[in-house]
Amino acid sequence: MILKIITCLTLSLVLIGEAAHSSELRFGFTGPLTGPNALTGTQLVRGLELGFKHINDSKKLNYSLSLIPLDDGYEPSRTPSQVTKLIQDYGVKAMLGSVGTPTNLASLSVLSKYDIPLISPFSGALSLRAERASPFIFNTRVSYTEEAYYLVNLLINDFGIKPNEIAIFAQKDSYGDAGLASTIDALLSVGLKDPTSILQIRHQRNSNEVNHSVADVLGVFPIPKAIILVSTYGTSANFIKQLEHFGISPLFAAFSFTGLEAIQAQTSDTEAKILITQTTPSLIDSTSPIIKQLKEDMARFGDMAPPTTIQLEGYINALTVGQALLPLKDLPTSDEIESSLKELLRDSNDTQKQNELFILNQKKQHIWVQFINKGKLQTRPYADIQ
Repeated sequence: MILKIITCLTLSLVLIGEAAHSSELRFGFTGPLTGPNALTGTQLVRGLELGFKHINDSKKLNYSLSLIPLDDGYEPSRTPSQVTKLIQDYGVKAMLGSVGTPTNLASLSVLSKYDIPLISPFSGALSLRAERASPFIFNTRVSYTEEAYYLVNLLINDFGIKPNEIAIFAQKDSYGDAGLASTIDALLSVGLKDPTSILQIRHQRNSNEVNHSVADVLGVFPIPKAIILVSTYGTSANFIKQLEHFGISPLFAAFSFTGLEAIQAQTSDTEAKILITQTTPSLIDSTSPIIKQLKEDMARFGDMAPPTTIQLEGYINALTVGQALLPLKDLPTSDEIESSLKELLRDSNDTQKQNELFILNQKKQHIWVQFINKGKLQTRPYADIQ
């Protein structure tokens, strides 16, 4: 009799577990959760999970959302196996917010094999917007082409720097290639005659070793008046500090991938002046509904750390997915998620309000810029991209 009761209880627990799993929609994430670029990955996960808590708490869906993050160390050799694990072992139906150009490119064959959509990759590279990738990639960020064009025009029109007085410091991989090509195109559009006439410095991914890069700057005359950073926060900060050690302090202009708060913290003891683009509103904008909602959710769900712009991007991406899922009453398939996202994109092209859907309006996207001056932030107006 006791054995029969135990058997029944065990069976009941198994059925409950299966029911719980069947009512959970899982999304996968890959990125650097350890190593020199860990802050980028952990802040995106922080934002994505907060957004999912908001959605689950609203009870607007008949299932809950969960995120399964796996560490690839920002190394493309590790990404395909992690994505395969997420699909086969964890049953994720889509990837969300995964970090990096080289890493996401490395995962495309796996995603294609299993028909898994890649939503809001943390990259602005055109290679992730190419025709071969478009069937299953859903981009929400502005491109590096748009960021480069805005930074170059800002340097020239607002700071009076000539195209041939600008150098480029770029990571030696597909991220750096994308940013370098976009910056060269932007410089050509404002009058640069010969791309080989400007200093182009490359450095290894996941390495803060910049001695050779600093030597490249010291070896040219005149010293560039501005250097565009297509890099990560740690490497960029080390580059800035070592240049300052030699008395060189040009104006720096960084792509949003670098990470505002991280590079601000790591250069707070320098005289550096750094422009950095953002794909989301400023966290100090008290008029922004999405900023207000982020801070309210942080307080409600016990996130006591200071907010970051990368966290905000993850949060917005999670809420956007939540909006796409609203019409899907039953636990959706990967194809249904992808179709609903495409429908949401079509419906959101006239969005003017600054809620989570503003990033989907391809007709009127925004770039925001922050100016770090000796460790202090100064917000500049955003630019509309027509």
